[in-house]
Amino acid sequence: MGISAEKRQRFERAIDSFSKPLYVHIRSIVLSHEDANDVLQNTFLKAWNSLEQFNEESKLQTWLYRIATNEALQHLRKAKVRKWLTFTARHQPDGQHYMEGTERPEYKLEKALETLSPQQRSVFGMKYYNELKYSEIAQITGLAEGTLKAVYHQAVKKIKKNLGQNE
Repeated sequence: MGISAEKRQRFERAIDSFSKPLYVHIRSIVLSHEDANDVLQNTFLKAWNSLEQFNEESKLQTWLYRIATNEALQHLRKAKVRKWLTFTARHQPDGQHYMEGTERPEYKLEKALETLSPQQRSVFGMKYYNELKYSEIAQITGLAEGTLKAVYHQAVKKIKKNLGQNE
């Protein structure tokens, strides 16, 4: 038994509807444009491969965000291992690393986001960039709304501190 035509059409509409917000969400976690594109592609591939098992107990959006979050966090874990294995190869002897564009506001925000834990980046991205409600984020992450509010508050506080802003 394959995927019904109706489910296939809903999935195609979901790709059209959720590609941009999922990309923003993923990018807020992994920070890199290239990595975010890869993770987004993996998210939709994993969703497609699991579409028959999707029982519609939750909203399609919630299901996709959960997959995207898990894929992004998995990507970070793999990247951490790769970074550790290739640490010496990443150092550039000419000192060119991060020299250009360091005064751009986007660069400063990216650097501030790097100081957040993956969980803080995930929650911050869903709330700030995608404007999801805490109840929606709770469904995606499985965390209590009070916990999410605290995580978001701490993330904002840390970002402001790193951007040199007072509360």
